[in-house]
Amino acid sequence: MYMKKIFFLFLVLLVAIQAMGARILIPMDEAQKNHLKAYGIAYFALEKSLDVEWLLNYRGGSFLLSDIPLLEKECAIRGITIQIIAEGQ
Repeated sequence: MYMKKIFFLFLVLLVAIQAMGARILIPMDEAQKNHLKAYGIAYFALEKSLDVEWLLNYRGGSFLLSDIPLLEKECAIRGITIQIIAEGQ
């Protein structure tokens, strides 16, 4: 019985970790419609104490953010081009 509980807890944690794996990529190359607003969303995320990764040598210095609905909505409102990517990519 004890082993079943441990296995179930492990399974739930594994699924939760995989669910949090998506990220928002904000490209800063030709695909981006508005570069200035893209910098603004990175600043917005930092103001909210969210992690922002700057991929300096990838697609013009793209930004990588956690996939949070607030950020997706804000990007849509501001007209910022984004890509949702899986953690493994």
